[in-house]
Amino acid sequence: MARSKRRKRSPRAVARGNSVDSGVTFEYNRGMRRLTRIALFLVIPAIGVFAQVDPLETFQANFSSSNLQTKLEILRAADNQDAASFGPLYGQALSYVVSNAEQLVEEPLLRQIALLAINRIDQGQYLPAVNDLWRLFRLYDETTARIQVIGVLGRLAGDNAQVIDYINEWVGAQNNLTRAGTRVDLQVLTATVESVGVLGSESSFPVILDTILLQYPDFVNDVAENAISQLDGVPLELASAAIRDRDVVEKRAAFEFFTAGDYLSETDKADFARVALADALSLVPRENEEVEEVRLIRFGAAQFLREAAYSPATSVLIRHFNETVLEWDRGRIPKTRVLEAIAALGAMGNAEAASRLTDYLELLNTYSEMDRPYDTQIVLATIGNLELLDSPSSYNALFYATLLENYPDRIKDAARQAMAAVSQ
Repeated sequence: MARSKRRKRSPRAVARGNSVDSGVTFEYNRGMRRLTRIALFLVIPAIGVFAQVDPLETFQANFSSSNLQTKLEILRAADNQDAASFGPLYGQALSYVVSNAEQLVEEPLLRQIALLAINRIDQGQYLPAVNDLWRLFRLYDETTARIQVIGVLGRLAGDNAQVIDYINEWVGAQNNLTRAGTRVDLQVLTATVESVGVLGSESSFPVILDTILLQYPDFVNDVAENAISQLDGVPLELASAAIRDRDVVEKRAAFEFFTAGDYLSETDKADFARVALADALSLVPRENEEVEEVRLIRFGAAQFLREAAYSPATSVLIRHFNETVLEWDRGRIPKTRVLEAIAALGAMGNAEAASRLTDYLELLNTYSEMDRPYDTQIVLATIGNLELLDSPSSYNALFYATLLENYPDRIKDAARQAMAAVSQ
């Protein structure tokens, strides 16, 4: 029987056949992988119903084991899930981003993962992500991203004192850089200060005050002034602590802000001026610049208290008057400052102020009687304010002034007029 001949395939044909088989296998495998990924999300609801598998755990497990592109697809597939319930997944995604933050600049997929995770953390109010949000803010130096992150932190970090402290420190560092002449990102600073106001922590008061006093552009300063009004705490107490705690050369700017601005009520402004005056009187400045700064605070506070006629400040105004007279006697300040101090006591309208000015008039009378120099304008100011104070205790000193030969007639006439007023 004849043996059938087996036809041989040429090497070229074999090669062609193998190439086709390989191509089919590759396309098949790639398609299966795609179908597997799609099927993963299609079957999750069924798994949850019949096998009692936690969908969140399934998403998290697949996120952990997948590449960047698939991680992004997993997060997108979770869009129809409740953001609050799926907070751990978005927290996991954010932690992954933070762990690979050095790749954020060059890897767009990682930035998309970050953006999606941040948005969903914000929507779901997922508080455990706060620390990683702060880490991302520190690690990723990009304006738009930082503005977004700090906005979310402003809404979520209210109960996290440590993160609030970190934010305060960051704002303080920007202020220090600004003082040193280094440019900072004002857009990010503004967004951060706004979030500080939303957080409302009393601990932020000093750093927001610094931000205001540094005189940034209006768009920053306006946000800072709004933020400081949102902070917890008693305004008068916060302002008083601030004026006491600041360096000498920085006190006057704070004094002017609190007395001229809207942060304090009018009554609180007067009491704040009293506190500021008492603080200035307690200082012992040594540098010439500090000495002058302290004086300017004293004179400004005394003027404010005079205009407010704030009688609870009488005792501290007496101390200011004593210091002012001493400085004038030593030739360190102009006479106008003494006249202002006398007028401040005259505005207090009480016996305590009248008693101090009466004592001073008696001293001036003694100077006149002993032929010692005296200033006519100061004597007249003292008599005039004793008339305003209208205290009978001043009568004897005023009467004595009418008897002194060294006084000119205008002093004697003023004394007689004041006597008539206090005797009624």
